[in-house]
Amino acid sequence: MTKRETDTSASEGTTDGESRAETNRRDAPPATDSADALFDVLVEEGVLAVGDDGGVRTTDEFDDTHAIYHDSYVGVDDNEFHEAVAATFGLSDAAERDSSSGRPSADAEAAADLVAERGISRDEFAVYLAVRSHVESAERDSAESRSAEGASADGVNAADLAAMAGMVWEVVPDSPVPAELPDVTDDPESFLAGRDRRVVAVWKRFCDPCEAVKADLPTVLDAVPDGVRVAGADGEAAAEFCRTHGVESAPGFVLADGDDRRTVCESDADAVAERVASFF
Repeated sequence: MTKRETDTSASEGTTDGESRAETNRRDAPPATDSADALFDVLVEEGVLAVGDDGGVRTTDEFDDTHAIYHDSYVGVDDNEFHEAVAATFGLSDAAERDSSSGRPSADAEAAADLVAERGISRDEFAVYLAVRSHVESAERDSAESRSAEGASADGVNAADLAAMAGMVWEVVPDSPVPAELPDVTDDPESFLAGRDRRVVAVWKRFCDPCEAVKADLPTVLDAVPDGVRVAGADGEAAAEFCRTHGVESAPGFVLADGDDRRTVCESDADAVAERVASFF
């Protein structure tokens, strides 16, 4: 897997109004013949799709698989994450806690070192597992077919899986924050503190209510008075901010007018707009 830096700007790195998601999904051909072959596998197995304009995106089927692994691992504590990494990458036959002390196992500690050395995030790990699930499932089906025909049943090796996960990771959008808003995930608290009247909209990945409100985002933004700055944050990455301001579900909107604060959690754009208008 490769480490990717998080974009914290709504427009940095884009041209002619191109959105952040479009930038991430635009055409980026692999550099080698080997990479070309792995890219072709991802397309053949329904992980990536190439549009008529040459742009690359993940498929809906892959996104569904990715959502399962994302929800399973992104919110876990460090010990559980490290133990999952240990089990996945063969650092142990069974990465278990020391039952008497509750401390991480030696295998989980080795995994923690691997995570730190390679900069593996929970998001990247979820992508890797989703890619492995798709590719290995296809490999099993293919192997059964080849076996029935008396042919070899060689599969994709771990290095190729990691390379493919890196390709997919570069396509997955950096943040659930819509491109219309500046992304202040790194420090939403400072954004609030730096302006008298402001709004931080909190979003999460694979969140149907979030997608519903994003689809009608102009309704929300039209309710915000002139002069009030609006930004967005990834609720999973900014978990402490969410706890501080009582954002218990996404999408959430933290409204501030001087020292007056209010948190609105609604899944309907009209309801959000009404609450925003009444606050300001």
